[in-house]
Amino acid sequence: MALPLSSILAPNETEFSGDFTTETIMPLINRALPLARTLNPQLPRVVVGRGSSGRTFLGVNVDLRGLPLHYSIHAEQFLVVNLALHNERKLNCLAISAGGTFFYAPCGHCCHFLQEIRDASNTQILITDPLFRQNSMPLSTFLPQKFFSVYNEVPEYFARLLDHNRRNGLTLIDPNPIREICVNSDSCTHLKCRALNAANRSYAPYSNCSSGVALMDHQGKVYSGWYMESVAYNPIQAALVDFVTNGGGHEFDKIVQAVLVEKRVAKFSQVARARNIIKKIAHDSCVFKVLHFQEPVKSSE
Repeated sequence: MALPLSSILAPNETEFSGDFTTETIMPLINRALPLARTLNPQLPRVVVGRGSSGRTFLGVNVDLRGLPLHYSIHAEQFLVVNLALHNERKLNCLAISAGGTFFYAPCGHCCHFLQEIRDASNTQILITDPLFRQNSMPLSTFLPQKFFSVYNEVPEYFARLLDHNRRNGLTLIDPNPIREICVNSDSCTHLKCRALNAANRSYAPYSNCSSGVALMDHQGKVYSGWYMESVAYNPIQAALVDFVTNGGGHEFDKIVQAVLVEKRVAKFSQVARARNIIKKIAHDSCVFKVLHFQEPVKSSE
């Protein structure tokens, strides 16, 4: 059983920790480093990010035993999900390290995810240069010109990854109409309610294939997460981030039930991917169900 991860520092704790410098970040990295769920002990990664609300967020890399590396959750992706789960709107700065002395640039996949956040081009990234000097550089520095142009052309009114008011208006296609969706589906313990609620927060502007996942552990606690994508697609296992941050340090084999809600005829279905993950990491008797939603009818006007 891993130690539980405290993934957020409140504004007063952030203020106490000081400015976003190597000296103030190192204690946070060292505290979170042992909590990275990596299968290679030589490759743990920790991300520290500071949001526009004044809170500080942590992210760690998570490998999934028995699955290919492209199923792994990068520390930067973990951070993005952590921001979304806690309604953080913008990311002001971040630092990525394996020990607090050398700071890395985000990988290409993670640059795309970070860029989906509103005004992310100005997010400052703490970097160690070849002469071992610490510098801050904007995220836009690390994006290929082609993609940087794509992001710059996004209209201001276009919904972005961390926007609070995104509700996709999805409703469940249920063969039993008596089974209603709870009014407060954010906190109920019904997996289908939580999965549908997650799908309604899903961010899929490029594929239009929203989905949501809810998980239940052996103690009856429910975790959820929604599909998120970038212009390069590359989805994140968001529900697993919720489990790692709020699961009390339990291993994935404590997951005993899982529900995926997605479009009935999706161009990019998540069923095979989700089933494969559950089969490999959850309890042997974990029950996995797939439900479908219908989208709101668009006005003809």
